[in-house]
Amino acid sequence: MTGKVPTAAKLFMLIVFSFGINFTSVADTLAIGIKDSPPFIILKENETPEGLCIDIWKKISDSISQPEKFVKYTLQDLLISLENGESDLSIVPLTVTPERMRRLYFSQPFYITTLSIATLNSPDQKLFSMIRNFFSLDFFKIILLLFLVILFFGWIVWLFERRYNHQQFRKGIPGVFDGIWWAAVTMTTVGYGDKSPVSFWGRFFSIIWMFSAVIIISSFTATISSTLTVNRIQYSIEKLSDLHDVRVGTVSESSVAEFLESNGIETNHYMGVEDGLEALKTGKIKAFVYDQAILDYYFSKPENQELFKGISIGANKEYFSFASKDPAIINKINPLLIEVIESPEWPKMLRKYGLNVD
Repeated sequence: MTGKVPTAAKLFMLIVFSFGINFTSVADTLAIGIKDSPPFIILKENETPEGLCIDIWKKISDSISQPEKFVKYTLQDLLISLENGESDLSIVPLTVTPERMRRLYFSQPFYITTLSIATLNSPDQKLFSMIRNFFSLDFFKIILLLFLVILFFGWIVWLFERRYNHQQFRKGIPGVFDGIWWAAVTMTTVGYGDKSPVSFWGRFFSIIWMFSAVIIISSFTATISSTLTVNRIQYSIEKLSDLHDVRVGTVSESSVAEFLESNGIETNHYMGVEDGLEALKTGKIKAFVYDQAILDYYFSKPENQELFKGISIGANKEYFSFASKDPAIINKINPLLIEVIESPEWPKMLRKYGLNVD
């Protein structure tokens, strides 16, 4: 016999079913992608993640009351995991770019920074580089060519003077060195007067050598000045356009890499900031470009304070946000994120990690 289900039973089943749905949604674990991005996310081996973004998320998660798990990625893998749905949310300070907005949804920005250029701040390194450039292979080629020219004119004058002026231009190999000595002091306009041609042809070639020496010395001086100028330019990076003349590095797949590429600056890519600063330290690159807020954190470390210096170029404002493939997640956390950054505690949170309050 088939009978109708009592109204009370229907109500009971509806309540149980509703609680079941809610329980399922609450029980779903939120996979949160993170990467080492001090001072926003600081990852240490076998320790709980720290940083500004972790503190922000703690306040947001208190209101969401949903199970969560942190999953560590590199920047490239993090972006892929978000697109593939392996991660539900990223609380890494990702920069909002048009390209990324076509692939992901972004939250309200919680921090704004600009680009900074990291260079070496070591006078010893600069001196070593200057000496290395000054005595380069090209420099020694010029020296060798100059010596061959001096040898040629010294030998020519000796050929004519050895018969008429054998006291100043001796016979044999010693006489050739007399000619080299005369050509060298004549070129440098020292003119000791200990050797001077007396024959017609000796004086004729002496005149040719004197005028030639003026041109050679001028060219030689210009080469030295050019070498020193190039070395000075390499260590006078003050603006974005200066990066065209030096080897530059940044983090691969970052918005900074896209920005540098769009400005025609050839860039070496590194997995992280520490790798890039190590390349800068060892001389593989002359400048490392990244977000100022993150570089300032590394510069503040005692071991880096005297080694690196940062140059803020005020270009390409970076808007840091959380990201997800699911717009519902972003819509859910946006009001909570705004509450955090508008709360009286926000300036204290920024100061805790040495970030700009203004």
